[in-house]
Amino acid sequence: MKTSYKIAVWALVAVAGSALLGGSFWWWLVGIAAGKFIIRLLFTIALAIVIYCLVYACIIGGILWILIG
Repeated sequence: MKTSYKIAVWALVAVAGSALLGGSFWWWLVGIAAGKFIIRLLFTIALAIVIYCLVYACIIGGILWILIG
């Protein structure tokens, strides 16, 4: 999706939310930006934890394979 379409969709969501809940348009834009940042941060942390566990599982598995073999 092109960047201009993404911006248009997010702006439409912000205006719709503002109209439904009576909030300020700018607060909705700030909320959307902060929400996107927090979601990306959580996904990044989750990916880092998964990679960390996989690396240590491979290390421990390799050591056990050498010891058993």
